Amino acid sequence: MKTITVNGKELKLEYSFEAAENKDIVQKMFRLVSGSFIYKRLTSPEASEVEEISAAFDGSAEMLSEIPHVCRTAFYVGLLENNPVSEAEAKNLMKQYMKDNKLSFFNLYEEIKGIMEDDGFFVLSGITDMLEKMNESAEKAAEEEKKITKIPQDHKPKQTSVSTK
Repeated sequence: MKTITVNGKELKLEYSFEAAENKDIVQKMFRLVSGSFIYKRLTSPEASEVEEISAAFDGSAEMLSEIPHVCRTAFYVGLLENNPVSEAEAKNLMKQYMKDNKLSFFNLYEEIKGIMEDDGFFVLSGITDMLEKMNESAEKAAEEEKKITKIPQDHKPKQTSVSTK
């Protein structure tokens, strides 16, 4: 939880139950912290290096364009626990807070993400568990692919060394 001052009024941003129960912010934060913006752009596992780089740039651009919307939603749900306001009022408070502190949307996102981590939002919402399960699944799939892509060599004739004197 963090206490902020906007227009001379103290407000508390807290990311616990009210925030974790908000489907919109959970989905948005999951997409950002998982990097799904980048992964969804990759069309096949055999993508060339150029395609991977292009997908990374396109995904990063999409992710960056989503940050203002994430901030607006996150600011709103962060206020709900201790000082509920309407979404329109929360947006106005966010804008004033950003102006007063000379914050970009990216800076505000980083600040909110830090508060969320401190408040246990990622654990409470299940994002941490889901990411861990996804990583485990990806590691298992990579191990399986290694096993599958090994080509047996028993069809080749044995090579013997020939010595010449």
